[in-house]
Parts: sequence; structure tokens; C-alpha cells
Amino acid sequence: MSNINVGHASNVIHENKKYFDENIRCLSEREVAWLQLYLADKISKVSFLSTRSNNLHEELITQLAKLENFKEVTYEACMKMSHVLLPNKHFQLIEENLRAQVFTLKILINEYDYDIEIVDTKDIIKSIYYYFDRQENRSTVENKIFLIKNIISIYKEVISNENYTKWLSNHGQEILFWVFNYLNRRNIIANVNNNIDSDEELKATILASLDLIDYPSYTKIKNTNYSYSTSANKEIIIDKMKRGWSQQKYRNAGKTKKPYHLPLTKKTKSRLEKMAQVQGLSETAMLDILINRFYEMEYVDVNGKDLY
Repeated sequence: MSNINVGHASNVIHENKKYFDENIRCLSEREVAWLQLYLADKISKVSFLSTRSNNLHEELITQLAKLENFKEVTYEACMKMSHVLLPNKHFQLIEENLRAQVFTLKILINEYDYDIEIVDTKDIIKSIYYYFDRQENRSTVENKIFLIKNIISIYKEVISNENYTKWLSNHGQEILFWVFNYLNRRNIIANVNNNIDSDEELKATILASLDLIDYPSYTKIKNTNYSYSTSANKEIIIDKMKRGWSQQKYRNAGKTKKPYHLPLTKKTKSRLEKMAQVQGLSETAMLDILINRFYEMEYVDVNGKDLY
């Protein structure tokens, strides 16, 4: 091979590397995944289906390099992507917020017929991207923006009106498992993710599930004047959950209790008896719960430390 041919080949390799650096390697993984799906549907000469490589960028470059007109194909595909792919800025609030991700994915499944299996917790954000990015989603970018903005708007309203995050944070790891099982038995847990590997992931799943109790219908979301407020039903569910935890703590406490005689009026004694009967507890247990609940409400700070 002559020096001229070698030099030409070297120049081509250098130019191609520069081209792919500027047009493919600079893209996000989400954008690369979209291009692969799009090209797999448009081109039959080369298989653009992902092999789930650890490096999607190099996988796509290898696929494109098999085409003589790869620059033309890349340009056309990127132009198409710019008109249909929702910009990443619209996902900023949920990208690093697992609670918001569970909330969003559950809504897409329930309200928008997103047919998807339970996913790994770490893949929830990818599943949300896929809903908006998949080829069969023919909505305009404007409509996609409208949808994600409305879901996020409702999420913000819900978390600004709730009172269970602080309550959940004031207790240790034990409460997370108890609350998860409590909600799961009542079909309240948002079953969209599995492989929950940490307390933070468990807590985020619990909070999102509680957030979703009052999720409004699509007709209400479309009304831009809609303002969320916690329903009586949700307040009852939260109150029962908190009372259930107080009872569980009492049963598991194993405290050494000293006998005390508390003189109560007949009216107060009667009320205590009735409350204990309704809750299925002894009067002592009922009184223990009432005192501790009031103490936690009025005499400790947001971190669970005594105020006085």
C-alpha cells in the first residue's frame, strides 16, 4: 500500500472520529437510545437494535460505521429527534428524585395506559423516558411538555400539603418496614418497582404511595385552575396508619411499667373506656398511646428531640 493510500486512510479515520465525537459521543444515553430505536425502524441493512452494551455510544457508532452514507443517515435521524424528543430540562425535577419518579410512573400506568412490567428501582427514570420517547408515542413535543408539566405540578402541590414525611423521618428503620407492609396489605403501595436496596429507596416508595392516594383524574389535571387539597379519605388513612404504628410500638416496647394511680373524673374515665374498647386495647395501653402521641406532636421538634 502506497504512502498516499495510507495517508488517505489515516485522514478518513481521523475525520470519522471527529465526526462521531461531535455528533454521537456528545449525546446523552437517552438520545442514543432514541436514535437506535428510530434507526432500527427505518433501516434494514444494519441491525440497530441495542445489544445492551455498557457503552451505547460506541455501540451506535459501530452500527453507523457499517453504512456508506452514515453522515446523511445521522443528520436525518438527529433532525427528526430534535422535533420529537422532549428536552431533558423538563425532567430535571424528577431525575434525582426517586419519590417523584415513582409518583410519575404510577400515574403514567394508571391514567395513560402505559403497559409496563414492574421495573428495578434504578431503572424507573429510564421507563419514564421511554414512555415519552418510544416510536409509537405520536404526541407532539408540546403535548408531551404539557403532560409532564401537569404531573409535576400536581406532585408539587401534593407534597406541599402533606404531613407524613416529618412523621416518618422521626422514627428509625423499623417504621419503614412496618409502614411498607401496612400499606401493602391495604393495596396502597405503588407497585411499580422492585429490588429496593436501601432505606432511602424504601422511604421514597412509601412517600410516593402516600402521595398517590388522592391523585386526581385526568379531567381535573387539564383544568389549569385546579388546586389540590388533602381529602378526608386520605386524612383517615394517614391517621389510622399513625395510630396503628403507635399501637405496634406499645405492643413491642417491652417496657417495664410501674403501676400508677391516676385520679380521673367519671366523664374522662368513661371516655377512656370507650376509646380503649373501640381500639381493642386495654385502658392502660390506650392512655399510653394518647400521652405519647400528644407529646410527639407538641413537645418534640422536627428532628424528634425534646423541646423542653
